[in-house]
Amino acid sequence: MREIAPEGITGMPSRTAEYLCRQTARLVKGGSLTPETCQRIYAFCGIRPSDAQWRQFLIPVLCCLGLLSLVAGSVFFIAWNWAWLPKMAKFALAELLIVALAVAVWWRWYSTLARSALLAAGLSFGALFALYGQIYQTGADSWELFRAWLCVLLPLALIARQNSLWFCSWLVANLAFQLYYTTMPTSLLDLAVSDSFTRLPSAVLHGYLALLAACLIIREALAWRAITHHPESWLASRWFSRVMAGFLLLLLTTIVAGNISDWDGNNHFTYITVGWVITLLAGYYLYRYRYQDLCMLTLGIASLTVVGCALIMRLFLYAYDTGDLFLTGTLMAVWLAVNGSILLKWQRKMVEKEPIDRVPARLTLLTDTLRQQGLLSASQVEEIQQRDHASDLPWYLRLALSVGGWIAAIIILLLLILLLYTADLLDQPNAATLILPSLLLAVIARGLLRSQRDGKHHLGLAWAIAATCGLISGVLLQIHSNDVSFLMLSSLCAVPILAAMAVAMPDRTYRFMAITALTFFLVLAGHSLARLSLSPTAGRLAVCGVVAAITCWWLWIVSHQLRLQAGPYADAVHPLLYGIPAGLMLLSFLGINAAYLTDFIWSTAQLTTLQSATGTGIAAGLVLSALSQKRNGQPLFSIITLPAALICGTVALYAPGIGLGLWLILMARYQGSQGLLVVSGGFMVLYVIGWYYFLAVTLLQKSLLLMVGGLVLLGLVWGVKKVLPAPIGGASENA
Repeated sequence: MREIAPEGITGMPSRTAEYLCRQTARLVKGGSLTPETCQRIYAFCGIRPSDAQWRQFLIPVLCCLGLLSLVAGSVFFIAWNWAWLPKMAKFALAELLIVALAVAVWWRWYSTLARSALLAAGLSFGALFALYGQIYQTGADSWELFRAWLCVLLPLALIARQNSLWFCSWLVANLAFQLYYTTMPTSLLDLAVSDSFTRLPSAVLHGYLALLAACLIIREALAWRAITHHPESWLASRWFSRVMAGFLLLLLTTIVAGNISDWDGNNHFTYITVGWVITLLAGYYLYRYRYQDLCMLTLGIASLTVVGCALIMRLFLYAYDTGDLFLTGTLMAVWLAVNGSILLKWQRKMVEKEPIDRVPARLTLLTDTLRQQGLLSASQVEEIQQRDHASDLPWYLRLALSVGGWIAAIIILLLLILLLYTADLLDQPNAATLILPSLLLAVIARGLLRSQRDGKHHLGLAWAIAATCGLISGVLLQIHSNDVSFLMLSSLCAVPILAAMAVAMPDRTYRFMAITALTFFLVLAGHSLARLSLSPTAGRLAVCGVVAAITCWWLWIVSHQLRLQAGPYADAVHPLLYGIPAGLMLLSFLGINAAYLTDFIWSTAQLTTLQSATGTGIAAGLVLSALSQKRNGQPLFSIITLPAALICGTVALYAPGIGLGLWLILMARYQGSQGLLVVSGGFMVLYVIGWYYFLAVTLLQKSLLLMVGGLVLLGLVWGVKKVLPAPIGGASENA
């Protein structure tokens, strides 16, 4: 049986094209390639999509989002207590969606719509089983619902042969196992870090972990066989294997760390500790020498880091005296730095051993084609080939180094506070207490970040973060104000410090984090200042103006990024390009959680209008930028720029995160970045979850809004088919 569709989003550029265009962008930065030629290369490789390529991308994405929105809306609708409707009508509504999805699968078996419809149908069965238990009150346990759901998902996964359904089956099976032990105090993961974990039978726990390991081994064997013989197969995709490995290591790590923490106790799982060691050794051999996979090695190093920190605390933290605390903190910071350096060293060696792209022949073919088209010269191709690609860190390695840097920075700050406490400087804190030591840390961090050695650079990131936090904390210590103005003053203090540190620290990862925080605090400071100084209406308009200006500036940078990379501010382009939307994401999350946060942090509801002001500002910024680009004849997304801005802006007025997430999905295609596409989708999922719990509307309104949104998205699929032209001829350059 043929699979419904190849794994991956149709219309995205290939990894080869994405990689080559990153290198050509660096040629622009170095001055050996003009921005105009680079733009032509982007268009040829499919990074800048044509109208036909937009059609290839939008149809599957809109189908997937629309169907998932319908399923989520139906689940919310079933969760709402609709007692006035007859039970047969309830079943009819729930089953009608499944029947409609089944018809779509049967009607368009080999299309992308069928692939999305089959996934949505599998999820809809969960809502149907929940409805059955809700109406008849059968007395069945929750795990039986998931068991029945799993019995439906597995055949669908076998038929569809796509990772998304297999992932859902794996996830439902794990939930069913955890719910089977609801007589225990809490879930399996929580039990792994609690004293009552021993109440779970050891044989069951060992069998469960062994089954997880067996599933991972089988999936990996199939994946590497597919990579060797059928690289275009859905089995060749690596993300599902990495999720399975991450979950297994998470469980093993929490159990082993618990064993170390409870060294003198009786609740030990020796076999699991031995299994953890064997897993790390086997993973190191396989993914370092046989089937090189830096992501798997990163997961292993993260597990080793956590267990090592637990061991350091257990060995050296005998008492809470100054010497033990200082020794423990120093060793943990050094341990984090060493593990980060090991990862960077492995990454460099793996890049030197084989090209960064998985299919070098395709890269050679693409560069030869670009030379024939007159877009690249022989010297430029040679410059790309001779470049040190070890600095091209993948996103998961950057994430691991950033998290490690934050943890190390917190430890460094605690050590600094400990030194100040020992010197009796905390009794009467002043500007010199934290500000001067933090400035010294900043000077050291700048020197370390300018170093080309991996260990020093990674350590410099931690010192830079610690210096920033120390400077902000030191300034806040000098502020004596009531609770009403403290939020405004703290945000205003953070803005210039973050801006100065972003300019001073020569590191792209640090600058990205600084721009993210700067965007967040700038809007927060404007909101607090407007709330204290202006009327409610004027204050909301002022915040909208700030958000709109930030959004317009961000889109201006996006549209001129190649020209900016050829100028004196080239190093600031990437942090601004991704840091500004990351800050807007944080603001969107803060808006939906405002009521919850103000109950615990602030005595008055200071953030009640932040969500509406943020949404209005995002909408205004998108529409104004689209109109400006249309007037100048340089739209980002060709003919869909203005309609997309109007649709995303309308959604942002009610739910800022959803409107921003939809726009970021379009931006991911414009940038040709699969990583940004994953981040945008994950952000939308998390935002909808938060919106479900904290938005002050009824469950019926949420469900109806999701259903209407799903129907609108499916209607847009029809509009895209009518407006955008279909591809003509053979495979495009980005295939």
